[in-house]
Amino acid sequence: MFELPSQPQFQPIIKILDDGIKLFLRCFTKVLPLALADVVLSAWFQVYVMANLAPPDSGILITVTKEFLIYIPLYMVAMLVLQTAIFYRIGTILTQSDRGNFDALLEGVKQLLPIFLATWLYTFLFGVGLIVIIPGVILAVSLRFFTPLILFDKATVFESLHRSHRLVWGNWWHTAIVLMIPLLISASVGILASTVVEQILVLSATFAQEQINLYMQITYLTVDKLLTPLFYAIMLVLYYDLKRRSKQPERFEKQLIA
Repeated sequence: MFELPSQPQFQPIIKILDDGIKLFLRCFTKVLPLALADVVLSAWFQVYVMANLAPPDSGILITVTKEFLIYIPLYMVAMLVLQTAIFYRIGTILTQSDRGNFDALLEGVKQLLPIFLATWLYTFLFGVGLIVIIPGVILAVSLRFFTPLILFDKATVFESLHRSHRLVWGNWWHTAIVLMIPLLISASVGILASTVVEQILVLSATFAQEQINLYMQITYLTVDKLLTPLFYAIMLVLYYDLKRRSKQPERFEKQLIA
């Protein structure tokens, strides 16, 4: 268990990762119901919706698409609420103001519109930046902290993206390295787990290749969803570290004036 430093100080990458992992272990059982709900929702979407959007007979593709297209925005809204609720509860556990999953879900619903708009704008800017590759990568990192700024600092959609960029700028490499590590962990564990599932199913010799591929996708998806709180925990510890870093120049200026 750890506490956020009360005084502005620079935290090394190892310290941020260590604190983030401790926070993840501390809050995992508390956010597990939300994470499992996200797993079930995503697995249902993968099996029921995505599979039906690719029927073997291309002649009925338009009819099937019309029938199942309504589920896509519903899935996106539900997933966004759950992800926001997970993020919010981890943040409240970190700041010792936790009030449970129900309040976290209410906050997810309450902040759905600004989070949705900020997510859409973030994705749009990232996509435009990828046209020339490097700006897209830069923006993917520098704009990523719009979520905590909306949830905990009450920033507006545009303000959250602008403040996130200012928060990260000057510490971009530090931020990118920290955020990359939990993503690599999640991807590695997901690939390993799905490979194990594939080998087991192949050895059983009772499953068609399409079924094996589906089970592999669901396995990877499950691991990814269950490890998402790890990414959020590390991201939140990093967020408060960046806020302390941004306050350091202000303290230096005040000392010069004094």
